[in-house]
Amino acid sequence: MPKSSLEKALEKYQKEAAKNVKKKIQADKRLADKQRREANRQAQIDARRERAASIVNGQPTVGGLKIIDSTAEELVANICDGYKRNDFKLTNNDIRIPEYLERDLQFEFEKLKQYGLISQYAYYISGIWEISILPSILSYFQDKENAMNQEQKTSSYTNIFNGDVSDIQIQQGTKNSTQTKNVNNEFDYDAVGKIIEQIRKYDGMLDSEFGESASELREKMEEILVLVQRQENPSKIQVLLADIKNLAMGVGGSLIASGILSLL
Repeated sequence: MPKSSLEKALEKYQKEAAKNVKKKIQADKRLADKQRREANRQAQIDARRERAASIVNGQPTVGGLKIIDSTAEELVANICDGYKRNDFKLTNNDIRIPEYLERDLQFEFEKLKQYGLISQYAYYISGIWEISILPSILSYFQDKENAMNQEQKTSSYTNIFNGDVSDIQIQQGTKNSTQTKNVNNEFDYDAVGKIIEQIRKYDGMLDSEFGESASELREKMEEILVLVQRQENPSKIQVLLADIKNLAMGVGGSLIASGILSLL
């Protein structure tokens, strides 16, 4: 028996209703997927910012200048060497980035932004990127050298007197005399030396724990010990200790690295 016009209309309505329900379910799913992707993306951004801030905030300030970590310094050196434009823009076509930095380049850019060396950055999944640099990045190494030299000058000073004298009042109007006064007495060189010696006890395990960074860690410890022995340049020691801390933070799940962080 053929369907009546009413039955046909009802059947059509039911099909359309089912189709609309299916469309709505699919639309809701797409919206939920989009919201989930956006939430994950924002969580990654927040985690990157927090991770970068933990390193940036831990870096010492010398002469009013924030000393950046060693990994950031290498990236800054690459940027300065490759910058040939006049618009303070830089892209992946302008410079060659070391492979180990490319693995987490967004994180390195985030650090530079928090250091106040770039104003913004864009990074795409294809590996294409663009940054807007600030003038301070081009003068960073000269600014650092000036700050370190100024810190060294304020740590000790020499005046001309009749002999070698330490920790006494400077005499005015006296010729042909020599006096040296150190103002580093508050810096605990012995404590720093003990920390480094404690880390060196595990030298045989550094290669397996730190990999390629083990040699860099050893070099920084040796440099610190030289400065401790001479009892000079506490600002440089602080920078080196911060570098060691950052190296340890970059090693996940390492008991040795955790021990170093607890010492520092």
